[in-house]
Amino acid sequence: MNTEVVRGVGGEPLAYYEEERRQEVRWADDLRLAEEASPAAAADRIVAELSGWGATTLASLGAHLVERGARVQREFDTFTHGLQGVSRPFAPGRLSANLELRAAETVDPAELHAAYAAAYPVGHPDHDMSSFEDLQALMDGSLMGPLLPASTVLIDTDRGLGIAAVLAHDGPGLPPDEGPWISEVFRDPAPAYRGLGSLLLRHVLWLAAEAKLPALGLAATAGNQAAGMYENIGFVRTARWVDLLLRTIGAATRPVD
Repeated sequence: MNTEVVRGVGGEPLAYYEEERRQEVRWADDLRLAEEASPAAAADRIVAELSGWGATTLASLGAHLVERGARVQREFDTFTHGLQGVSRPFAPGRLSANLELRAAETVDPAELHAAYAAAYPVGHPDHDMSSFEDLQALMDGSLMGPLLPASTVLIDTDRGLGIAAVLAHDGPGLPPDEGPWISEVFRDPAPAYRGLGSLLLRHVLWLAAEAKLPALGLAATAGNQAAGMYENIGFVRTARWVDLLLRTIGAATRPVD
């Protein structure tokens, strides 16, 4: 993606972003203040120049945009886990005989449909943004690029279905804000599978360390109880972000392509 610039009246850079589309809405992704820019001045120009757009930005800048009429859609935290010295989490023999680890690239997404739906029921913070179509696109590489080899699915062979998955991709940029990134961590919430999500995530961290990756990042929606589990196994919270919709002021100043 190309980096776009929001400039002040004198031409000075106030903020940077990458343009994309989300459900036909023009979106300013990774919207960040320029060095030494005034948050208030930047927010004024962002609202005027990107009228009607969506944006993903740090909560600190998001607060200024909300003061100017933006509406928050989602708050989320980013986490990172360094991989130096990560040890193997368990011996394969500790898994029940009916559970089998498989490389995610070898698994048909349909085998994960039931577990995915159960993991994000009505009332879950991510229910409205977790579609099976997105899961398919993550697994075939069309949404965030090819899966890293560390991506793993846990199969219940008695049922012939996947019951947990951790999917990761080699994103652009460098940790802790970018770089190798986990796009999905979920498991069937049935009591029989309690603890397997944490076990599987530790396994993926070990595989990523063996592959000499520097770190793995991930994001968790505010209110998602999994955030506590991430911190318990060594992930460090790096920032609070918001997805928001900027209020419309007449016609947007940038023409739609």
